[in-house]
Amino acid sequence: MTVIGTRPEIIKMSPLIPLFDSEFSHLLVHSGQHYSPSMDSVFFEELKLRKPDYVLESGGLPPADQTGAIMRGVEKIILAEKPSAVTVHGDTNTTLAAALAAAKHREHVKAIIHIEAGVRSFNRTQPEELNRVLVDQAADILFIPYEHDRENALREGIPDNRIFVTNGNTVLESAIRTASIADSAAICGKYSVTPRNFAIATFHRQESVDSPEILSGICRAMTEISDLIPLIIPLHPRTEKRISEFGIKLEGSRLMPVPPIGYIDMTGLLQNARFCMTDSGGLQEEAAALGTPALVLRNETEHIRYLKSGLHRLTGIQTETIVREARRLIDKKPDTQSIEIKSGISVSILEAIVNFLK
Repeated sequence: MTVIGTRPEIIKMSPLIPLFDSEFSHLLVHSGQHYSPSMDSVFFEELKLRKPDYVLESGGLPPADQTGAIMRGVEKIILAEKPSAVTVHGDTNTTLAAALAAAKHREHVKAIIHIEAGVRSFNRTQPEELNRVLVDQAADILFIPYEHDRENALREGIPDNRIFVTNGNTVLESAIRTASIADSAAICGKYSVTPRNFAIATFHRQESVDSPEILSGICRAMTEISDLIPLIIPLHPRTEKRISEFGIKLEGSRLMPVPPIGYIDMTGLLQNARFCMTDSGGLQEEAAALGTPALVLRNETEHIRYLKSGLHRLTGIQTETIVREARRLIDKKPDTQSIEIKSGISVSILEAIVNFLK
């Protein structure tokens, strides 16, 4: 049984779900954590994924209520279907809730599988960081992207025989495959931008948008940057809600706030952007796969490989720093850099699971 619930999980698990369907008697559960069509069903359609076998109703609830609702829903499915293994991905409320529900029913669940394990920002104030740490402790198989992530897990007492280093992430496979079919010219035309002469920005994390001061500072930076280069900002529902609640202005001479963008359009824009600015872990990886520089709107990131490569940079959340780093990329000759991307990650994950379950 695989449990997913958010845009990043759908995208990152998209290469694996068909493989699981072909190899196992496989149940797909959607927690409902992301429930608007623009953040959910559109990705199933564009990635050509089958419909889930179960869909829970957890969207729009506060974090504790949401986690509890997902746990109750997943528990009922486990008791009814008796899956021998439960797979979760990443660091969301869905991930934590499903892993905890599975851990309570070891009479049925012989393996809890955590994909994208071991990754750490080392900021325990972030809910996502705690979710991932806790799921790693519960998991029997940890698929860890890189060797430095393996060291994180070992320091936390995870036995080495539970760790599989994949040397990459399934999101890289998904981004490269989607970029190959995206009609870049049509997508750029749709948003009235010229390749390599625009930027794209997203910010939605709790620490970015739940503080009026921080969100206001980020929006000021976006306004100033849009005076320098056309700037597309797909607005996450949470971000749009907070901007309205706080009475913040998000406007500029060439600033384009738009609703959430489908995966194909987003990939087409991302591979043609001069650079992107984001607090999203998934978007950092997608940008790296496509060779697009990213300014990370956080004080730390779990994806340090891309910082070390020089492709991405941390800006923090101060207006002046964000604008300065954006100006540096605008003044730089536009180009794309390449990060070595390993192929066959999903197949290697499948093979490891099959061998573990024998």
